[in-house]
Amino acid sequence: MNNSPDIVFIIWERNSSNSRAPRRIVQATVIGSANPCRNLLDRNDRFSRAQRCLLENGFEREFQEVFGTFGVSVFVRSS
Repeated sequence: MNNSPDIVFIIWERNSSNSRAPRRIVQATVIGSANPCRNLLDRNDRFSRAQRCLLENGFEREFQEVFGTFGVSVFVRSS
């Protein structure tokens, strides 16, 4: 039986008036499970904390694109 991967899509933004401001989550979508990191994926949570948790729990960052002060990141964990 083939298990589907867990996928997390995150749209994040940085304060345009302060380039040193932390990136904050605008929206996160989970397909499958993001455990144990699910509680770090809410709007306005720090992207760096969510990213660190995902990477430490078997996810790999498969895609990231930056559009000025916004960005999109995709993380995948194979079952």
